[in-house]
Amino acid sequence: MRLYVTGGSGYLGTYLVAAARALGWQVRASHYSHPIDESQDTVDLRQRGALTQAINAFRPDAVIHTAYRQNDPDLHAVTVLGAVEAAAASAVMNARHIHLSSDMVFAGTADEYDEIDMPDPIVPYGVAKAVAEAAVAQAHPEASIVRTSLIYSLPTAAPGRHDQLAIDAAAGRTPLAFFTDEWRCPVLVDELSAALIDLLGHDHRGPLHLVGAAPISRYDFARALVSARGLDASGIQATTLAKNPSPRPAKLVLRSSYTHPAWQLRSAAEVLGIPT
Repeated sequence: MRLYVTGGSGYLGTYLVAAARALGWQVRASHYSHPIDESQDTVDLRQRGALTQAINAFRPDAVIHTAYRQNDPDLHAVTVLGAVEAAAASAVMNARHIHLSSDMVFAGTADEYDEIDMPDPIVPYGVAKAVAEAAVAQAHPEASIVRTSLIYSLPTAAPGRHDQLAIDAAAGRTPLAFFTDEWRCPVLVDELSAALIDLLGHDHRGPLHLVGAAPISRYDFARALVSARGLDASGIQATTLAKNPSPRPAKLVLRSSYTHPAWQLRSAAEVLGIPT
């Protein structure tokens, strides 16, 4: 079986490529500026048609789209239009398609959200992801749209972006405080990768929430990431959403109506050994 991964040199993409190859998939991936090896295509998602050409050349049985931009001028061109192109290219060759979305498509005003809740984003990244979800569903009606949360690594692995932010903040290298009243459901990158690959083998379409089993505040999560690596977390500073200059979702607690065991992912407290 042949799998194409967009954003293959990114954090999640790197794990996906390795996990799929370990299971016997023939994998090719795209990257923008940091190729991992010769099996990756250089693709600028701002250039319409470039990704389609790369996917067509590989003729995959499945595509997982992880590439995105979050806070820069290319937000729409990459996060929205790139996602649509990936879905459309998959649909043309009847390939299984998984689109990676975010819990940020919600406003964070409800106690929890499941797959039938309508997106109501309040930040630009969430708006872009919500628009991309709708466009992907139109371009490839059989696609799975996976909403996930903050992604992190095992303490024994190289740190991901959220891990490194917490480590740098604790050491005083980054002047950053973490919200005590913003709640998310972080997910271990290894478990998310395994769940996505498992999902390829299922007849699923539409939204699916793949997140950690329980919420944790951004402040407690940052402290746990640092402490789990045997580092001093006392330097982690606390703040509240009321002190933030721009609105942010307060409570992004995602639940799933699907009970498949491979899609039930552990909480950060369980993975990182936080006392309960």
